[in-house]
Amino acid sequence: MAVTQRVLAAFLVLAMVVTAGCSRESDAEVAPVDVATRDLGAARVLRGQVYAERDTGALQLDLFLPEQQQERTPLVVYVHGGGWNAGVRTLDADLGAPEALTAQRLLERGYAVATVDYRLTGVARAPAQVVDVADAVRWLQQHAAQWQLDPDRVALWGASAGGHLVSQLGAVAGDPTKPGGGLSGIRAVVDWFGPTDMTAEAQVAHPRMQEYAARVVKQLLGCMPVECPAVAEAASPVRNVSGDEPPFLIQQGTADSLVPLDQSLDFAATLRRLGVTVEMHPYEGLDHGFGRGPHNALIVDTVAAFVENHV
Repeated sequence: MAVTQRVLAAFLVLAMVVTAGCSRESDAEVAPVDVATRDLGAARVLRGQVYAERDTGALQLDLFLPEQQQERTPLVVYVHGGGWNAGVRTLDADLGAPEALTAQRLLERGYAVATVDYRLTGVARAPAQVVDVADAVRWLQQHAAQWQLDPDRVALWGASAGGHLVSQLGAVAGDPTKPGGGLSGIRAVVDWFGPTDMTAEAQVAHPRMQEYAARVVKQLLGCMPVECPAVAEAASPVRNVSGDEPPFLIQQGTADSLVPLDQSLDFAATLRRLGVTVEMHPYEGLDHGFGRGPHNALIVDTVAAFVENHV
């Protein structure tokens, strides 16, 4: 919809309480805001664009276009969290959340931002989710001219389960034989506290991952990792890297109660050994989802600077 006037105006626990990568207030708890503000400052928002039809229904995306749009506007694609079994693509339902603040900053800097659906584990197992996100990116690239987007300047950004999905897409970007692999034009990946190792070995190394695996990883894979090691490895970004990956920014709290910080540290180290550019930012005392507070300014600034340097 066109916006003609701008005004100022917000893996242990059950995954269903995690919606967009972190626990957040319901829409009912968020104060009513002006439509222009809910659009995150975008000049134009195209909601509910159908990018694929599956047996389980249509998959949609929302596209936010910036005020200062270039002839070929770079694009950031956001993938929501929620344990792969919950969550929605909506970014502007909670304006105080770090996801919304980051999207708004990117729009201010002249980037288009798309937020995408993917099939949840209630209806499809891996690798359906990563295939869906890849198809959304390809659909946007195929329709780039329609909205003055640059198909060769794309960043992937995801939170929690979404962080896993974008990390997997980054890991297989150079291999079109793998599900979701072979995406072109991916200049950067931003991973917010996403699990990167689904293997049984990872759960032995991190005992608290056992309950998480039993609840949501089993739903994703269709089996416990110890029962299907090949399936678990195929779904683990750290087991799929090759050195062909785009630059990665990884951000996670040191007090993350769902995904062990060591997973992100190990993933960053593995990428670096292969010569991939990586920024790893652990934030002291922050839990899964980052929460609210003055620390979000630093998180948002870091994403914006990283995207500007690489996209």
